[in-house]
Amino acid sequence: MSDPAVLEIVQMEDGEVILRAAESEGEPLLSIRISDEAADLLRDNRFEVAREMIDHAITRTRLWDGEDDEDEQSEGMVH
Repeated sequence: MSDPAVLEIVQMEDGEVILRAAESEGEPLLSIRISDEAADLLRDNRFEVAREMIDHAITRTRLWDGEDDEDEQSEGMVH
């Protein structure tokens, strides 16, 4: 069994929020870009919203454990 990855959520200078391996400068595992219009509505909560989105992806799906459960994924799909 491999060691668990240490991940960090970082807000970049341009406002993009990324998930990456800790202390890594490489390609992010996930990035969230919030439009200027949405950022104005969120005010100081941009990072918190992105963090909650990432938390949801990790805890409410099987995204990170390698299993694929299409039924579970389709239940939370929003259009």
